[in-house]
Amino acid sequence: MPDARDDLSATSEAIQADAQNLKDLEAFKNSLDPADPRVVDLSYQIEALIRRIAQEARAETELSEEIRDQ
Repeated sequence: MPDARDDLSATSEAIQADAQNLKDLEAFKNSLDPADPRVVDLSYQIEALIRRIAQEARAETELSEEIRDQ
């Protein structure tokens, strides 16, 4: 069974991967003409990704507190 330290490491890796994905999506979106219909879809994808990163960051905080309090 993984412990909080393993979970924290996995969460950190997930945040880093999602942050890179966010950067890539933003770069691609910014390379498009603003009137391109893909811009709206990409914007929705980016919003969802940002929400997921926020949830992961909250989980990371909770895990850090758990480790601190052990």
